[in-house]
Amino acid sequence: MFICTISVFNRYGKQLLDEMLQPHSLDWRDLVAILVLEQIPGASQSRLIPFLQTDKANVTKILKALEEKGLINRKVNPQDKRNRACSLTEQGQSLAPKLYNVLQEWEAICFQGIPEAEVEQYKATSEKITKIMMADQSFNEREGQ
Repeated sequence: MFICTISVFNRYGKQLLDEMLQPHSLDWRDLVAILVLEQIPGASQSRLIPFLQTDKANVTKILKALEEKGLINRKVNPQDKRNRACSLTEQGQSLAPKLYNVLQEWEAICFQGIPEAEVEQYKATSEKITKIMMADQSFNEREGQ
Protein backbone atom coordinates (compact mmCIF):
# COMPACT_ATOMS: atom_id res chain seq x y z
CA MET A 1 0.00 0.00 0.00
CA PHE A 2 1.16 3.48 -0.88
CA ILE A 3 0.55 4.84 2.65
CA CYS A 4 2.79 2.12 4.13
CA THR A 5 5.57 2.95 1.67
CA ILE A 6 5.35 6.62 2.64
CA SER A 7 5.42 5.70 6.32
CA VAL A 8 8.53 3.52 5.91
CA PHE A 9 10.35 6.20 3.90
CA ASN A 10 9.39 8.81 6.48
CA ARG A 11 10.44 6.84 9.56
CA TYR A 12 13.65 5.22 8.40
CA GLY A 13 14.71 8.12 6.22
CA LYS A 14 14.48 10.52 9.15
CA GLN A 15 16.33 8.09 11.43
CA LEU A 16 19.22 7.83 8.96
CA LEU A 17 19.29 11.58 8.45
CA ASP A 18 19.34 12.16 12.23
CA GLU A 19 22.35 9.83 12.52
CA MET A 20 24.15 11.70 9.76
CA LEU A 21 23.42 15.06 11.43
CA GLN A 22 24.74 14.03 14.87
CA PRO A 23 28.24 15.48 14.21
CA HIS A 24 26.54 18.87 13.78
CA SER A 25 24.41 18.39 16.94
CA LEU A 26 21.26 18.71 14.80
CA ASP A 27 18.31 16.56 13.77
CA TRP A 28 16.20 16.52 10.61
CA ARG A 29 13.85 19.24 11.87
CA ASP A 30 16.77 21.55 12.63
CA LEU A 31 18.12 20.91 9.13
CA VAL A 32 14.76 21.70 7.56
CA ALA A 33 14.35 24.90 9.59
CA ILE A 34 17.82 26.11 8.65
CA LEU A 35 17.43 25.32 4.96
CA VAL A 36 13.96 26.88 4.76
CA LEU A 37 15.27 30.03 6.42
CA GLU A 38 18.18 30.04 4.02
CA GLN A 39 15.68 30.01 1.14
CA ILE A 40 13.11 32.31 2.79
CA PRO A 41 14.96 34.82 4.99
CA GLY A 42 12.69 36.48 7.52
CA ALA A 43 10.07 33.72 7.36
CA SER A 44 7.57 33.74 10.20
CA GLN A 45 7.53 30.91 12.71
CA SER A 46 4.07 29.88 11.47
CA ARG A 47 5.43 29.60 7.91
CA LEU A 48 7.69 26.77 9.12
CA ILE A 49 4.86 24.62 10.53
CA PRO A 50 4.15 22.57 7.36
CA PHE A 51 7.86 22.02 6.71
CA LEU A 52 8.56 20.78 10.23
CA GLN A 53 5.47 18.55 10.41
CA THR A 54 4.50 19.61 13.90
CA ASP A 55 2.40 22.16 15.75
CA LYS A 56 3.08 25.79 16.63
CA ALA A 57 4.33 25.05 20.16
CA ASN A 58 6.91 22.53 18.94
CA VAL A 59 8.05 24.83 16.13
CA THR A 60 8.67 27.48 18.79
CA LYS A 61 10.76 24.99 20.83
CA ILE A 62 12.78 23.97 17.76
CA LEU A 63 13.47 27.58 16.80
CA LYS A 64 14.31 28.58 20.36
CA ALA A 65 16.89 25.77 20.53
CA LEU A 66 18.40 26.89 17.20
CA GLU A 67 18.52 30.44 18.53
CA GLU A 68 20.31 29.25 21.68
CA LYS A 69 22.87 27.47 19.46
CA GLY A 70 23.48 30.78 17.69
CA LEU A 71 22.17 29.54 14.33
CA ILE A 72 19.10 31.77 13.95
CA ASN A 73 17.68 35.09 15.13
CA ARG A 74 14.01 35.56 15.98
CA LYS A 75 12.56 39.06 15.99
CA VAL A 76 9.08 40.15 17.02
CA ASN A 77 6.92 40.94 14.02
CA PRO A 78 5.46 44.46 14.50
CA GLN A 79 2.26 43.42 12.65
CA ASP A 80 1.75 40.29 14.79
CA LYS A 81 3.54 40.30 18.14
CA ARG A 82 2.70 36.61 18.68
CA ASN A 83 4.69 35.60 15.61
CA ARG A 84 8.41 36.13 15.13
CA ALA A 85 10.36 36.64 11.92
CA CYS A 86 13.31 34.25 11.71
CA SER A 87 16.60 34.55 9.92
CA LEU A 88 19.95 32.78 9.92
CA THR A 89 22.92 34.16 11.78
CA GLU A 90 26.33 34.15 10.11
CA GLN A 91 26.98 30.84 11.86
CA GLY A 92 23.71 29.45 10.48
CA GLN A 93 24.53 30.69 6.98
CA SER A 94 27.96 29.07 7.06
CA LEU A 95 26.40 25.79 8.20
CA ALA A 96 23.84 25.63 5.35
CA PRO A 97 26.30 24.39 2.65
CA LYS A 98 27.43 21.59 5.00
CA LEU A 99 23.80 20.59 5.49
CA TYR A 100 23.24 20.44 1.73
CA ASN A 101 26.25 18.10 1.57
CA VAL A 102 24.70 15.89 4.27
CA LEU A 103 21.46 15.82 2.26
CA GLN A 104 23.35 14.78 -0.90
CA GLU A 105 25.11 11.99 0.99
CA TRP A 106 21.82 10.90 2.55
CA GLU A 107 20.11 10.84 -0.84
CA ALA A 108 22.99 8.82 -2.33
CA ILE A 109 22.52 6.23 0.43
CA CYS A 110 18.75 6.16 -0.11
CA PHE A 111 19.17 5.57 -3.86
CA GLN A 112 22.13 3.20 -3.54
CA GLY A 113 22.03 0.48 -6.19
CA ILE A 114 19.14 2.04 -8.12
CA PRO A 115 19.89 2.98 -11.76
CA GLU A 116 19.94 6.72 -12.44
CA ALA A 117 17.02 6.47 -14.87
CA GLU A 118 14.85 4.93 -12.15
CA VAL A 119 15.92 7.59 -9.65
CA GLU A 120 14.94 10.33 -12.10
CA GLN A 121 11.59 8.63 -12.75
CA TYR A 122 10.97 8.35 -9.01
CA LYS A 123 11.77 12.05 -8.50
CA ALA A 124 9.48 13.07 -11.37
CA THR A 125 6.63 10.91 -10.07
CA SER A 126 7.11 12.16 -6.50
CA GLU A 127 6.97 15.75 -7.71
CA LYS A 128 3.70 15.07 -9.53
CA ILE A 129 2.17 13.41 -6.46
CA THR A 130 3.27 16.32 -4.28
CA LYS A 131 1.67 18.84 -6.65
CA ILE A 132 -1.56 16.84 -6.67
CA MET A 133 -1.64 16.67 -2.88
CA MET A 134 -0.79 20.34 -2.43
CA ALA A 135 -3.44 21.38 -4.94
CA ASP A 136 -6.11 19.51 -2.97
CA GLN A 137 -7.89 22.34 -1.14
CA SER A 138 -9.07 20.09 1.70
CA PHE A 139 -5.44 19.05 2.33
CA ASN A 140 -4.42 22.72 2.53
CA GLU A 141 -7.27 23.47 4.94
CA ARG A 142 -6.21 20.61 7.21
CA GLU A 143 -2.69 22.06 7.26
CA GLY A 144 -4.02 25.48 8.28
CA GLN A 145 -2.91 27.28 5.10
